[in-house]
Amino acid sequence: MSVSTPPVDNEKYDFTHSVLSRETIDDRRKRPIADPKGLVITPLLLRTDPYDHDSIDLRLGSYFLIPQSPPAPFLDPTEENSSRLSHLKVHKPLGTYLVIPAHQTVLGATLEFIKLPHDVSGQILTKSSVARTFLLIETAPWVHPLYRGCLTLEIANVSNTPQVLYPGFHIGQLILIANDKPADETQPLSGAYVGPTEPESPALKHPKNVLREIGINRYRNPHSPKWESTGE
Repeated sequence: MSVSTPPVDNEKYDFTHSVLSRETIDDRRKRPIADPKGLVITPLLLRTDPYDHDSIDLRLGSYFLIPQSPPAPFLDPTEENSSRLSHLKVHKPLGTYLVIPAHQTVLGATLEFIKLPHDVSGQILTKSSVARTFLLIETAPWVHPLYRGCLTLEIANVSNTPQVLYPGFHIGQLILIANDKPADETQPLSGAYVGPTEPESPALKHPKNVLREIGINRYRNPHSPKWESTGE
């Protein structure tokens, strides 16, 4: 005797946490820029359809931050001017290229500027065609609602040979996910990275401030042999 499957009552299920389809993405992009549900992805330079069924392709921008050895024997990203000492900024115009040595990483950014709606989060993944050349986007791929700016990409060459990056080429695909509760679009934008148009180096809190928040009253400063207080 077979057991029948009861019919699914869609009203009992919450489909809010769903991946936006190409039709929904396109509809969101047609909304006014002031609409809290509006989506901005610009420029879209493709002559053909930029959408997959559930994502949109993003291209590589033309600015890069290349790691370089600091004058000190180590890099402390919390120190002032650490970015200037640890990264070399390079501009490679469209039509040129950048070579990444084997097992090296650079910071790049998407060519597209993005504005996410107040009720949508995003995730950027390496395109499969790029990943099969052993180039990977290893940066934190999650994009919060109301984000504005180009996306900084940590691009790693995990192969045994140098690789060539061409600005303007497809680098990732953006997947958009509807949230069950919208963010408050009336609040000022906050966070370490707001509105970037080029790759940004890390903005980290000073360790003494972080440790003080969790009740630690002293710490070791890598620039000093003595213990130091975390107090003001």
